[in-house]
Amino acid sequence: MKGDSRQLFRKLQLVYTLVLVCAVGLLAAYSLSASKIQTQETNLEYMKMAGTGARDYILECLENTDYIHNILYNSYSDLEELQHYISDEVDEYMRFRLNRYGNSASVSYSGVEDLFSSIFASNSRICSIRLYSFTQEILTSYEADGTSRRDRQTRQQAELAARTSVHMDGNGEVLCFRKKLLNPVSLEELGWVELGFSGQPLLEIEAFYDMTQIVVYNEENEAVFLSDPEMMWDPDSSASDIEKEAGVYAAEEAAGNYRVLTILKKKEAGRLSVFSFLTILTVSILLIAAGEAGIYAYVSGIRRRLDEIVDGMERVKKGDLDMRIAHREKWDELDIIADSFNLMCQDLDRYIQKSYLAEIEQKNAEMAALQSQINPHFLYNTLEAIRMKAICNGDREVGRMLYSMAAMFQSQLKEADVIALAQELHYAKKYMELFEYRYHDKFSWEVDCGEAFLQVPIIKFVIQPVLENYFAHGIRLEADDNRIRILVCSDGEDYIRIEIADNGRGMTEAEMAEKNAALFAGELDVHKSMGLSNVNRRLRAVYGQTCGLRLDKNTAGGLTVTLKILREEGTQTVFREGL
Repeated sequence: MKGDSRQLFRKLQLVYTLVLVCAVGLLAAYSLSASKIQTQETNLEYMKMAGTGARDYILECLENTDYIHNILYNSYSDLEELQHYISDEVDEYMRFRLNRYGNSASVSYSGVEDLFSSIFASNSRICSIRLYSFTQEILTSYEADGTSRRDRQTRQQAELAARTSVHMDGNGEVLCFRKKLLNPVSLEELGWVELGFSGQPLLEIEAFYDMTQIVVYNEENEAVFLSDPEMMWDPDSSASDIEKEAGVYAAEEAAGNYRVLTILKKKEAGRLSVFSFLTILTVSILLIAAGEAGIYAYVSGIRRRLDEIVDGMERVKKGDLDMRIAHREKWDELDIIADSFNLMCQDLDRYIQKSYLAEIEQKNAEMAALQSQINPHFLYNTLEAIRMKAICNGDREVGRMLYSMAAMFQSQLKEADVIALAQELHYAKKYMELFEYRYHDKFSWEVDCGEAFLQVPIIKFVIQPVLENYFAHGIRLEADDNRIRILVCSDGEDYIRIEIADNGRGMTEAEMAEKNAALFAGELDVHKSMGLSNVNRRLRAVYGQTCGLRLDKNTAGGLTVTLKILREEGTQTVFREGL
């Protein structure tokens, strides 16, 4: 082959490569997009989990506060001690303690300090406990390290003290919960007790969900915890305002007197990791490399085989009629060309060896014989060759269609007149598969046949014409839910009923009655539904006048075509005698 002729293969390889690169590029783009969406959904879920974790911690602190407050009221001695502590002057309170100790049989005295020490010991997240007395206007603060401080403050100053003790960065007290202290007898309000809780768990939640920012604020919209100390908190902004202005995702949850706001930056929500990006890129490169190697091998194989054919032609031009081109048994187009070329050389050699007139007469006789005896097996072999070529080219759907068509064609050539019902259903399936490919996503089918009926003998090709009639007249091309169902069941002890039900266009009652009357009379309609009439006449000829074909209205729309046959082992004998 001349060098210039190889340009075709270079162009072919270039086209295949471009298609491969585009396909892999689209696949990579889709993978990146899907991974980005998945990452974004995962991060949004993490953001919600971070908000839920912060909310649960706040509610846990609130429950601990309620629990400690209940402990104070459950112990009469502790409540009495606390009542005197916040209501009495220091001297008066000390006299109460001495009298109580003197009346006690215990060698040690357990006061308010011991009570608070036990509270600190039982809950490591409590940073401080503050008591305020309305009568004394004294704020007493206890720290977890055992230190305490008493300050005379107004109620307003005492309420402000809790706010000033909050560390928004989380390294200390962040949350505080206040409970009233009442006289258990008169229910007079004596003061309040306030517990301050650490923000360390919030820092741990923020560190675990590192892409999420957490803000905790109180009823006055004052931030008590900011996971990002540099964040500018606007008390008047809502979650929706923050989403619009800052370009973030925001979610808000209530937790007692506090609210938890979780924030996720939109730019970071869908950001892929370097590992994920490199993985997709590496897989794409490997796919292109593998595909390019396959394309090169495929094109090189075609080029090599064409070179052999062209070289063989050159040798024949020089008079070498004994040469033969090697070919495979897969029977693709090149194999057919090579085989035909070999036959041509053989016939040409025979032609040269004989006289011109004798050869003409012989060829005329051969042509006349060939015209009258066309071997239909050639069509089957050709379909098989085209199917294999389609599979080699990667078009498996066309290959399946050709296989179904070839299987039906082969059955017409090789099968006997009477076959098993399983074979008849197999041909029907292959026929429906062809139309399933043709009407992709518009047509589906189902075959329901018990094992007891599979080996029942039946004359062949009685179901396929019914299916053909449906596809010619009944299918609704504008719909996507076309469906056909084949059901095989008993009809008494002596008969079998084959129902072919569809949801197609159907027929009017008048048309159906007219058609059933024609079928009962055995008339052959050569203009419309000739296939149904033919099947009906064949069934009645083989199985008798009690059998045949009938049309009924399907409850789901469309028609139900019923074939009634005898259930007997002598069907083949009946068939041959009937015809």
